[in-house]
Amino acid sequence: MTPLGRRLVAIITLGLALLVVAILTLRALGVPIAVGPLASPTPVPLPSATPEPSAAASLSIEDALAAIEADVADLRDLPPADIGTPRIVSRDELADLLAERADDDYPPEEVAADNVLYHALGLLAPDQDIGELTLQLLSGQVLGYYNPETGEMVVVTEEGLTPELETIYAHEYTHALQDGAFDIEAMATDGSDRSFAELGLVEGDATTVMTLWAVENLSIEEILEIGQTPLPDTAGIPAWMIRQLEFPYLVGTEFVTQLFASGSFAAVDEAWADPPLTTEQVIHYGAYVDDEQPTQPPGSSPVSGTGFEVVLDTTFGEAMTAIWLAALGVPQGDADAAAAGWGGDAITALTSADGEMALVLRTAWDSPVDAEEFVAAYEVALERLDLFGHLERVSDTEVVIRQGTSEAFVESFAGPLD
Repeated sequence: MTPLGRRLVAIITLGLALLVVAILTLRALGVPIAVGPLASPTPVPLPSATPEPSAAASLSIEDALAAIEADVADLRDLPPADIGTPRIVSRDELADLLAERADDDYPPEEVAADNVLYHALGLLAPDQDIGELTLQLLSGQVLGYYNPETGEMVVVTEEGLTPELETIYAHEYTHALQDGAFDIEAMATDGSDRSFAELGLVEGDATTVMTLWAVENLSIEEILEIGQTPLPDTAGIPAWMIRQLEFPYLVGTEFVTQLFASGSFAAVDEAWADPPLTTEQVIHYGAYVDDEQPTQPPGSSPVSGTGFEVVLDTTFGEAMTAIWLAALGVPQGDADAAAAGWGGDAITALTSADGEMALVLRTAWDSPVDAEEFVAAYEVALERLDLFGHLERVSDTEVVIRQGTSEAFVESFAGPLD
């Protein structure tokens, strides 16, 4: 659904590295804590012994990373990936690399379409551009990436070999193993909820491996050293974008944790053959196990009329519904609850020649109660929204929202609205 979630160049933020630090520290102290944010998680089985300090300090960076590759391939039980020598860059060099490849990773036509959608959702201020914000966010947050198109591995360090670099490399090399065994490039990249869900499997798998590797190979002192790294500057970045960036790591890791607990990495391999279809299946593990399919939303044609252009037609999904409602002022717990009854949807973004922007969000809910929870949350959000919004109850379980920069524009494709 998102410019962050759709890109299959693997990333990990420092904030998530610190999350792993907290997990590893608590586990080392004997506290039973799971990897992930859900209410009733299943913890990943971790070794109980505290490892000796890493021997990597006596190796060159290249030799240390090669040793990590061997460890990770053995831990993940996948064939080694021939990726050549990893590229070590500074933070400034990474920003230059991301800027150079920005148009390839996030083409201008996609940026334009997403700008219409996110402005119509009320997630961007009039002067904000989703492409510029994305580049700013990634330049400050990315600690490494694997490019499945070229097989190139890039990791960031300005201090040579550090526990942070080792941990991040374990994560990123897992992506290279995934690509060799399962073909990352074959997964959905169309910006849909499905592509966001599949990214949860990709990043959840790599974060689980990273966590297990760190527990087995780093000392408590080295783990705490990672925790001393300053947080990146996110000034000017909307909070919803950060939450969107974190979703595949946090919730994806909880999803993979439950797969792992049900049958080690063999169960994770099976999920690669049958990846989650929706973010609902990633958030609610039972929905994946039960193969819960998305419901067709109401209406066969969301818009009709002239004087506008449809720039995007995709699915929104449970994860983005919760993120959206919370960004519009609904308390996070209420937003999550309102999105939890998601059954299916379709979202269409439209624009006019004079710069008007709007969307149609057609939703289906699991029950009348779930539909009512969503309606109540949207009504709270609408009070804070500097856009025109109209909600229609199509049935007990179906709701259509039409929202845009003006009532006149929305009526131009929706007809007179009561």
